[in-house]
Amino acid sequence: MRKVDRSKYKEYMEYAEGCSANRVYPLSIASGTQDGDIFTDDKGCVLFWHYCGFAYICGDPGSHVLEDIYQQFFVSETARRFVLITDLDSVSGYYSGRDLISIDKRIEYTHDGLPDKPPLLDENFVVENITAHNIADIQGRITPAFSWKDSDSFLRGGFGFMAGSREDRSFAAVAFSSAVSEEEVDIGVETAEAYRHHGLASYLAYRMCVEILREGKKAVWAHAETNEGSRKTACSVGFRACRINTVIHKKQ
Repeated sequence: MRKVDRSKYKEYMEYAEGCSANRVYPLSIASGTQDGDIFTDDKGCVLFWHYCGFAYICGDPGSHVLEDIYQQFFVSETARRFVLITDLDSVSGYYSGRDLISIDKRIEYTHDGLPDKPPLLDENFVVENITAHNIADIQGRITPAFSWKDSDSFLRGGFGFMAGSREDRSFAAVAFSSAVSEEEVDIGVETAEAYRHHGLASYLAYRMCVEILREGKKAVWAHAETNEGSRKTACSVGFRACRINTVIHKKQ
């Protein structure tokens, strides 16, 4: 597949809109809101590869496209991880049984509205907006650095909240916009191990949903099929599972 010049990204908005597995990550790239790469076979098949490593195919890829993706992104070393997320049986079937590849499931959610009883904040914690003054304090794997190439990009195009210990203001948890489009915001959440089981993930996710709705957008959520904690958090703030995608990645 041919790599598209960044000056041409907005020409691929229609393809991103039509991506049935997920739209917010492809649209975040095509719009220029977040960093990533676009590839095309010039025959109607487009691959969006987000900065965080998530990749989505738009169109109906033939075996020649799937083999090209296999050679470019699974066999070869890449600058960042490559995790192909798809709802197409033809794609998962093509890669099934390959020596280098693992195949898992990812549950996608849609938001049905805020719960009648919002989660309460544990009085031992304080919450503040993520700003230039505190973003460096955020720790963990699923943080703004996961899906935004730098802090400036996140502060321009994203938003979020972080919780800290009231006693010493040490970082406890974060919720943020992992992917942003004109219509949707995907929420990322991380709680420091020492501060789990205090309801922080649910409280911060709720705050994110309130802000997303205030902006006139729709909140979306997704997690690995085995992530029971993420499922409980999602359901606690009004999310409903709407589909299961296949996740194709290199074996660890």
